[in-house]
Amino acid sequence: KRSSAQGAQGRNKVTKRKLDLGMEVLISAVVGDLVSRFISFLAQNYGTQTCVEEDRRRLELILLRMHMVVEEAEGRQITNRGMFLHLKTLIDGVHLGYYMLDRLKFQSLGEESVEDDEVSNWSQSLAVSTFSAAKRLRLAVAASIMKNAPVAFGTGSTTNLKRVLESLEAKTADMREFVVLLGSCPRLPRQPYCVHLYMDKCMFGRHVEKEQLINFLLCDDSHHDCTHISILPIIGPHRIGKKTLVQHACKDERVCNHFSHMFFFKGDDLRNGVFAFNNQAASGKYLFVVDFIFDVDEAAWTNFQSYLQKLPGAGIKIVVTGRAEQVANLGTAQPIRLKSLSQEEYWYYFKALAFGSMDPDDHPKLASLGMQLAALLQGSFLGANILGELLRANPSTEFWRGVLSSIRVLVREHMSSFGTHPEDLLGRNFPVNFGSAALVGGPAQGYLVYDLREAGPAQSELPKLTSQELLTGRDIPVEDKFEVLVWRSRIPPYCDYVVTYEKQKNHVAVRKRQRKS
Repeated sequence: KRSSAQGAQGRNKVTKRKLDLGMEVLISAVVGDLVSRFISFLAQNYGTQTCVEEDRRRLELILLRMHMVVEEAEGRQITNRGMFLHLKTLIDGVHLGYYMLDRLKFQSLGEESVEDDEVSNWSQSLAVSTFSAAKRLRLAVAASIMKNAPVAFGTGSTTNLKRVLESLEAKTADMREFVVLLGSCPRLPRQPYCVHLYMDKCMFGRHVEKEQLINFLLCDDSHHDCTHISILPIIGPHRIGKKTLVQHACKDERVCNHFSHMFFFKGDDLRNGVFAFNNQAASGKYLFVVDFIFDVDEAAWTNFQSYLQKLPGAGIKIVVTGRAEQVANLGTAQPIRLKSLSQEEYWYYFKALAFGSMDPDDHPKLASLGMQLAALLQGSFLGANILGELLRANPSTEFWRGVLSSIRVLVREHMSSFGTHPEDLLGRNFPVNFGSAALVGGPAQGYLVYDLREAGPAQSELPKLTSQELLTGRDIPVEDKFEVLVWRSRIPPYCDYVVTYEKQKNHVAVRKRQRKS
């Protein structure tokens, strides 16, 4: 019995030792696996981070090269159409690269998570409500646009950086021939330094189109057509910069020295016969600029051309501007089509207006808020100048966040109710419901905004109340209806924009008026 008991104890000890040894091996294996995974995780993160930093440095060097070539090209007189197209791609690439760098700098601030939560909660609240099928469709479109409106920060930034880098490297690889051809182009007269110092005092984003227009005006093609009349159409949406482009080209020293006479008309002037300005016209070269606000009156246009045939000038150039595609049929040359700025190019412009002399790198939170705000404006030049001046005067994170929230609510309400952006409604002269949420620090008062227009010469006195004062809630008139000076342009043609504000007394009546419009 003793021997059997001792044998059992021995076997138990051996078994226990085996179990302890097995547990030690298992624990060692598990710990080793965890340690190896942790090391691999750290190595992978460090490798990814290092790769992103290297790609960022490569992108900065590429942008430096491209920026030098673009700046040199903008100081040369280019006449080759292919070189214009190449310059356009280089300019787009520069804006894309700087936009990508700003995304990498400001993406870690977490501003986007707040917006994503707001959009998610708003979408959920819409899902449980009962609306008509058409309204649900508008709300779905609005939710989609509002979710995509802010800058798309996130995990795809590394992949996007790779794509942008590859695209710009391909552009720089084809840049050598362009640089060689650029050396044969004559230099342009240098512009004053103040033109480049202040963004709101120069025309932005239209250098290629401006040089194309100037080349058309300076080209002597009278021998190609016995009528010696050349016509260039410029087509684009409302308030896209057609008249600004023409005015800058006409004020160029080369154009001023080339033409003996310059005349500017509107479509109604042709209909009323105002173009018969001088029965004893002098000889020389003539330039006519005709702005068609609406459709072209064919009979008035034919009468205008017949009158030009009688002029003794050695060459006549006509530039016609308009929104309708009908304007393109009037031209003898390929039309210049103006489009809205891309998101990358618009951010470059908006950043310069909103920060002024401040460095955005020193204010990363403001830059993050500014990128989201610029995405909501949908390329509006008027909106960029109004809000840019307002933000530049109030460099506060709380103020910028309040402006972003107000504009976001304004866009959201109109997208949900009408399925379109407030800027589009104003462009079509439809009223916009400028609710109390759109005021930063102002009273709880809603407005109906409509009739955005350029103040003509007949308007002797401009409104004293500015949009900056109204948006911040200062000096609001007691009248129920009043006019506001929205913005005064500092570049030719120096337009003053005025809009009508009407206080909302009856919200039901306001909504009925909007739906009717």
